[in-house]
Amino acid sequence: MATAVFPYLPADELKKAEDESNARELSWFLDNLQEKLAEFKHGLEDCYARLSPLEDPESSTLVISTPKSELVKGHVTRVGTRVVKGSLHLRLKTLPSLHLKLSETSPLILPQLSHLRTLLNNALDCVDITRWTGDRHSAAFITSQLHLLHSLLLEAQNVLTGPSFPVPRPGTPHPLPIASRTSGEDGNEHNPPWYQCIPDPNTFAPPVPENLSLHLIPTTSSLILTIRVLEPTAVPPSAFNKFALAIGAQRRLEHDEMDGVFMWKGEEVKVKEKVRVESGGDPVLLVLGVKLQSLEKGIEGAMMSLRAVMGLSQEKDDD
Repeated sequence: MATAVFPYLPADELKKAEDESNARELSWFLDNLQEKLAEFKHGLEDCYARLSPLEDPESSTLVISTPKSELVKGHVTRVGTRVVKGSLHLRLKTLPSLHLKLSETSPLILPQLSHLRTLLNNALDCVDITRWTGDRHSAAFITSQLHLLHSLLLEAQNVLTGPSFPVPRPGTPHPLPIASRTSGEDGNEHNPPWYQCIPDPNTFAPPVPENLSLHLIPTTSSLILTIRVLEPTAVPPSAFNKFALAIGAQRRLEHDEMDGVFMWKGEEVKVKEKVRVESGGDPVLLVLGVKLQSLEKGIEGAMMSLRAVMGLSQEKDDD
């Protein structure tokens, strides 16, 4: 059985009635979107609180130890964007045994998490502007704000995901040019490469040796510590070391940065030994990653629904 509007309307009146119906539907959707924005704000506030610098139950004490070896043994406590205490016992192949303790008065700042907290604060400001400052009945304004909010959360997810590390293959070192070397770690102001991350001398007791680099970065589930023993390129290897390498009595420690040259404290250096170790799972970062993903998908769904109500196709919007 067919259905039709009765009495029949002329084409111009039918178009006018359709436009009025679409306008009412859009107005209803924009009004209901305010409740959704309030839910987004609550979720963002919860994520923001998990990166609070105050020491509270959200702190995480994580074991950092190399499996099946004694190269690195220790633990650290992360609170918000800082590592506030911990200790590391190092038994590297090219350094004497060393025990380092993190000073509680000079915490180690994680710039990636500081940037993530700034992004979350910007997202909260974006929600407040959308709800209270701009024209909440303007579909164009709401669309632009949702796009901005979505881009902020995508960037926040990328920050928390962390860098992708190259997988070294034995015998195939990965030489890196000195001017553009990141070794899998994003080189930007919010996530500087390791050779630009020099902790305050008061961060560890005793102070870290001049030829030792400790680089700690967060990921969605843990912290990754990379330890590098450095040697100046200006100092040639001794005759004994050359002879030992030639006859096979001594072997080079192969890793992905073994042929790279880096600027460290104003001096060109090579990485003599490199050890990377991942901490145990950080429950706060795990929950934070899940919540950010859920918020990003929720905002993406709101954007798609608004486009549908406005009569815009995905392809047209992308163009």
